[in-house]
Amino acid sequence: MDVSAVTSPVASTDSLPLSSDCFSSLSSSDEECMDHDNSTVHTLKKTSKTGRGGRGRGLRRRRGRGRGRGRWRNSCTSRKTGSNNGSHSLPLQLDDIIDDEWDHKESTALTYPYTLNPGPTVPLDSSMSASDMFYHFFTDEVWTLLVSSTNVYASATRKSTPSAREWHDTSVEEMKAFIGILILIGIIKLPRLEMYWRNKYPLITTPSIAAIMPRVRFEQLFRFFHLSINSTEPLIVPVADRLVKVRKFLDLITAQFEKLYNMHQECSIDETMIKFKGRLGFKQYLKDKPIKWGIKVFVLADATNGYVKRSQVYTGKGVENNNGQVGLCTKVVLDLMQGLEFCGAHLYTDNYYTSPVLFRYLYSRGINECGTARTNRRFFPKSLVTHSTAENRGDYKFLSNGPLLSCLWVDKRTIYFLSTMHVAETSTPCIVKRRQADGSIKNLNCPPCLPDYQSYMRVVDRNDQLGSYYNVGRRSRKWWKHVFSYGLECCLGNAFVFDSYVRPEEHARLGRSKRDFLQFRYEVATELIGDFRGRQRIGRRRSLEHLNADRLLLLGHWPKYVEKKGNCVVCQVIMKMKKLPSKSFRHESRIQCEHCSVYLCVAQGRDCFKKYHTLSDYRR
Repeated sequence: MDVSAVTSPVASTDSLPLSSDCFSSLSSSDEECMDHDNSTVHTLKKTSKTGRGGRGRGLRRRRGRGRGRGRWRNSCTSRKTGSNNGSHSLPLQLDDIIDDEWDHKESTALTYPYTLNPGPTVPLDSSMSASDMFYHFFTDEVWTLLVSSTNVYASATRKSTPSAREWHDTSVEEMKAFIGILILIGIIKLPRLEMYWRNKYPLITTPSIAAIMPRVRFEQLFRFFHLSINSTEPLIVPVADRLVKVRKFLDLITAQFEKLYNMHQECSIDETMIKFKGRLGFKQYLKDKPIKWGIKVFVLADATNGYVKRSQVYTGKGVENNNGQVGLCTKVVLDLMQGLEFCGAHLYTDNYYTSPVLFRYLYSRGINECGTARTNRRFFPKSLVTHSTAENRGDYKFLSNGPLLSCLWVDKRTIYFLSTMHVAETSTPCIVKRRQADGSIKNLNCPPCLPDYQSYMRVVDRNDQLGSYYNVGRRSRKWWKHVFSYGLECCLGNAFVFDSYVRPEEHARLGRSKRDFLQFRYEVATELIGDFRGRQRIGRRRSLEHLNADRLLLLGHWPKYVEKKGNCVVCQVIMKMKKLPSKSFRHESRIQCEHCSVYLCVAQGRDCFKKYHTLSDYRR
């Protein structure tokens, strides 16, 4: 039901605010949410003195490092996990809001008109280049932070551990070229970093990258690259921020994500993984993700184009000033949706975040939600849960509780849904196509919530897929460098979304085709590098005499005899390349070219004069 005249969801008698007590019995507490795939839901104990597995709460934990999930459990309880750590208090009692009275009546949910104007909040011109889109998110403040932090860290490190290599402070232009090379390296994949520069890999080396910056300088920048200025003074705040290495960088780019774009009505929340297998206290394992080990990030994205609106890095279980009122899954949803209340947003989540209590609370705040559900959530209708295999594929059932609709649908396995934005039946039956064992296509009936869920719930995984093709990350033991690579990927992805708002006819007017993501990344890298060319190699310079094209012109090159002997340039180069002893390889001559003014051999068996003036590479 669409009610455009309703200005606030509080007008509905079914949408009442919830209490803080209701989340003390929420379907997923902090402990159960540590594992995404844990199918057993542990409700909070009220007065029990025994913990998980019958172990007494008063017993001291065994000393030592420990293994697995319990290693950081005690140390993480006072850590910050995200950008927003405010508590969420809910005013009324749970029993006054939701009960077990589910029936077959139609849902009374209302959908509210969307009040935001979706799209970029800044004017976009068709003449803007790819780097102009990128600079909306990677602002001058970010470049200044990277340059200043890198210079300070390099200076401090070289004082403590002196190095023979010369170091000079980097600049914004050089840092842009460094980031541009990282983007190019993501496009051109080679297993070792030195292969982009070393001449001993002639078939796969990339002279274009070597011409931009010497290998030694690139390795120096990669080694001393930093995002914050290390402080030897103790932190003033009582709770240490585990993301202090990247906090300022993340704050700068997420502020731009938030300010420069309004999402469409449909949005989704899902988690992504930053690949990392090193030593880290908040490293996670998700067995159903393509990246199983790494740093978990909760993401709020626009469900129509994948724009990353907000993100929250998970740094371990903690109380986070909510006094146990809200479990982790619920707190993530409330934090990411903060400020979007009463604007008519439609939120899609998977079964990790869904519960009847959370759905009713968000509905009372003007947010409609849809998602798959776990049957062991509290207040989920047990009469709908079935273990029978008698149902045919394509059958579905539903129950409602005020604005909340629960649905069962049989596919290859039974799937359960919760929704506060859909109805149980529509005038036109919903159809989904499924391929059979013999290769034929069969149309199956499905509930109305399934097509919307399939359309709007895949954007975060699609962003992960696009980022995996040309990822800028390089292997490193420092976890925060991987977080920086993720932030850079988000900036590139959001900039590409901005570029998609430029109409195709305007691209045609400028004589160019609409850019795909690969072309967009290449243009960003090219424009970041620009005309920058790094400092030449430190030390003895290589002879570039053989590259002089003037010697190949057959006009005016005449031999002349001189009294003073000199080293033949051809013999000298060949002797150095083949590492021949100077005594056994004679290279002195009295013949000199009038035009080139170099000594050359004109003797039996050694016609260096002819080689020098006819061969482009006389060294071989």
